Amino acid sequence: MNKNIIAALYKKEIRDILRDKKTMFMMIIIPLILYPLIFVASMGLMNSVMNAEKEKTYRVSFEDVSDAGMLKGVFQEKGEEREYSFDFVDLGEGQNCEYLLENDLTDVYISESVSDNRPYYLINYMASETDSQTAAGMASRILDDHKEDLTHIYLVDKGISENEALKPIGYDMKDHASNEENVGYIMGMIVPFLLIVSIMMGAMYPAIDTTAGEKERGTLETLLTLPVNSREFICAKFLAVSTIAVDAALLNMISMFFLGIYMASSMDILSETGAGFDAVSFIPAIIVTLLCVISFALLSSALSLCVCIRAGSFKEAQNMTTPLMLVFMMAAMAGMLPSLELTNVTALIPVANISLLIASLFKFHFELELIMLVLLSNIAYTALAVLAMSRLFAAEDVLFGEEGASIKILERRSDIKKGTIPGFGDLVLLFSVILLIILFAGSLFILKFGIYGIIAEQFFILLAVLAYSIYIKADMRKLLHLNPPGIKGLIGGIFIWAGGYLVLIIASDLLSYFIPELENDTALLEIWKDHSLFLVLLSSAFMPAVCEEMAFRGFMLGTFENRLKPAAVVVLTGLLFGAYHLSLLQFFVIGFSGILLTWVVFKTRSIFISMLMHFINNTAAVFIALYPEKVMEKIPFIREDRMPASMMAVTFLCAALLLGAGYLLITRGIKKKTSGEERHP
Repeated sequence: MNKNIIAALYKKEIRDILRDKKTMFMMIIIPLILYPLIFVASMGLMNSVMNAEKEKTYRVSFEDVSDAGMLKGVFQEKGEEREYSFDFVDLGEGQNCEYLLENDLTDVYISESVSDNRPYYLINYMASETDSQTAAGMASRILDDHKEDLTHIYLVDKGISENEALKPIGYDMKDHASNEENVGYIMGMIVPFLLIVSIMMGAMYPAIDTTAGEKERGTLETLLTLPVNSREFICAKFLAVSTIAVDAALLNMISMFFLGIYMASSMDILSETGAGFDAVSFIPAIIVTLLCVISFALLSSALSLCVCIRAGSFKEAQNMTTPLMLVFMMAAMAGMLPSLELTNVTALIPVANISLLIASLFKFHFELELIMLVLLSNIAYTALAVLAMSRLFAAEDVLFGEEGASIKILERRSDIKKGTIPGFGDLVLLFSVILLIILFAGSLFILKFGIYGIIAEQFFILLAVLAYSIYIKADMRKLLHLNPPGIKGLIGGIFIWAGGYLVLIIASDLLSYFIPELENDTALLEIWKDHSLFLVLLSSAFMPAVCEEMAFRGFMLGTFENRLKPAAVVVLTGLLFGAYHLSLLQFFVIGFSGILLTWVVFKTRSIFISMLMHFINNTAAVFIALYPEKVMEKIPFIREDRMPASMMAVTFLCAALLLGAGYLLITRGIKKKTSGEERHP
């Protein structure tokens, strides 16, 4: 690549981006003015709301209270001490307190009953009404004060020391955290989210402008006529968008730094000790955060460009980046979850690892191993995204056509041609629907109906695939690979499954050294134990073999294979299958199985072979889970303890032989079929 050409293109892209007022607004106005303004305004609003709650007069009624006059006096006396204001509402003719409460004629009412020969007061309120909820809280505190007074009077009358009876011990709390640690804790919850969102926004708008914006203006074609190769073209755009994203993040960091000083000053003023605040102690955290910002800016820029290049207009690009932004925002909230910590596993989760690392840095937790793991994983993800971006920029149908990116289900069905092939937008939408099914509908069904809920979950996945395919008028046989399997294909598929299964046994044994958390789903096992073997196999072997294969080796493979190269088709479909199971610990294991299943269908053109492989695999898993001792007696290489090196070598040799035999059966079967078709057209 020519550095001078890249530099010239880079300068051109930066100038074009900086001319865009939207980008400048997102870069400067929001981080430097809006975020501090929102924070300060929200703090002021909270204070004003709290003060307004005390100044407001709340309406209280009494129903069936034996000594209402006395209780009114308690509310007046204790209310004055706590600076509460009450107005007592009496019942009208034909009214009751429940009527007053439901019709907003009172905020809260007190009713009385007798329990253990003592009065028992019930505070009735409406949780859906703010005033009623606030009044109920005030009433509970006043009754607590009244209870303490009565207790004191009772003990004095009996000649009992209140401290000895009610306070046999004393205690206090001392906070040993410094001002820096307290500020760091708060900043660690706020800074990661705002930084990630600002970086994403800083990358998103320039990415839209340099791709879909140039398409819409017609300038992209002009650029491609220049004597510049695609790598130089891509590199310049990527560097320009990354620069803007990093600049936006730096401005946000400056804004947050001054916000942190403001918070520290406030805490210092309110502090009883009056201890000072040492901003220098945050310098190591800021330096590492800066490295995180740069690595994440590169990743977000590459992903934004990958998404935006598929759009045909500025508006469509905005629509396509919205889901990406929502995913990033959800992952950015990881730093706000107190129970989620940075570990060897969470350090590999994109976006969330950056959020957790920044949060831990501001809490003064520095672990070099985890820091390097987060940074290196982000560099690896960025490299993959750049590779994908280069492929997309090299594809003319992506640069100049909208067919691959469109979501056909949003079009009028009368405008869709028969035999259409879904676009990437359709694939993403269907995959999202399937995830929603297993996350929400599936979980509810399983909790309520048990094993029948598992069957219903799989049925809805199949229904979504078929309904989507029918609506867009797809060629069902071609898209879903509904071709009859050959005998060699079936036998070859079984051999491929057996060889792959042995490889996964070895891989799982090796992974257990690094990820000891790999465990079976005990909740699913409990469901299986309560039902017959037929129902277990139907729900967990047959239904997934049909429904999941129709989704992945059918719809998704059929979409990919018409737009990407074979290797990318097989790998992407397999990895999506791994991601579908929503387990980071098992992602690579299940992803490898998905790659093997996808390759078999890609070669044989028959989804029924992968269905058979999937069914055998899940059946084996069911038997191992339900009858572990019997299975281990029959099959020695399935062990609870670590596999010896000698057995591992034998297992690997058997796996290689099975995979090789399956490969030969499938590929030779394809060659024979192809030659037969050539002889008999």
